Amino acid sequence: MTIVVTMTKLLFTMAVGFYLNKKNILDQETSKKMSAMVVNFTAPLLIISSASQVAGDNQSVILLMLFSGLFLYFLFPVISLAAAKLVHAPSDCRGVYQCMVMLANTAFMGYPVVQALYGESAIFYTTIFNFGYNILFYTYGSFLMDKDAGQASKFEPRRLLSAGFLAGMVALIIPFSGITLPDMILQPCSFIGNITTPMSMLIVGSNMANYPLRDIFSEKRIYVMAFIRLLVMPVLTAAYMSLLTDDPLLICMTAMTIGMPVGSMVAMASSKYEKQGRIGSISVVMTTICSMATIPILAVIFKLWFGV
Repeated sequence: MTIVVTMTKLLFTMAVGFYLNKKNILDQETSKKMSAMVVNFTAPLLIISSASQVAGDNQSVILLMLFSGLFLYFLFPVISLAAAKLVHAPSDCRGVYQCMVMLANTAFMGYPVVQALYGESAIFYTTIFNFGYNILFYTYGSFLMDKDAGQASKFEPRRLLSAGFLAGMVALIIPFSGITLPDMILQPCSFIGNITTPMSMLIVGSNMANYPLRDIFSEKRIYVMAFIRLLVMPVLTAAYMSLLTDDPLLICMTAMTIGMPVGSMVAMASSKYEKQGRIGSISVVMTTICSMATIPILAVIFKLWFGV
């Protein structure tokens, strides 16, 4: 019943965002500004507040999440290359197709889902588990998309110092240092951070309104990539994590966050190139639509598999 209520809330909020876009209230420029606010402010505060839900004696679990996640992101390029070859992705868009597999929407979609299903502490654990996301995106992901367009790519280390990455570092330090945040700090972080979920869904719904359905469903290769991104990747992650821990909650929350749609950063990074930008944007919208069906399916699979 929890997943039904969760998906109903997410769908309703996305529909509101879609409607507001069509009424020109939440236009593309406003959505970009709201996205920046979520990425740089509300989501980092949510991450920090979620760290307070984790007991300080769970240090071994935290390290497990960190290193198992880093290793998984190290494997993603190999898996994504195999997937791109499977669908015979065009050479000038192969990098975008790889990024569809490697990079999920762990923030805008992942946080709301795991928070609703597994509690606020799930945000902390999944943040630690996905520590490699920024590293992979700003190094290999950016290189691939520039390569598609025939452009030279230069890595800039400062890109890694995003607000989300720094918030993850702070959240990681809190359980190991024994620091207890006072309510004067924790309550405002939680209060502001909790608007991340509704704002994220409004943005997703608004962005979906920018593309006609005919364009969204015209790329046949993305159907296969959507299946891999939304179902194969989380199931593989669950199998991988079950080899490392017997805690069903940790397995399910990490696998679920990997089962999110293509990350919005894929569309943003590819948007500077016309052909690659179109494919990137379509993949985000299509997989977001499909995820409304696959997220409940995953919840049922994990419930039967792990009992959570």
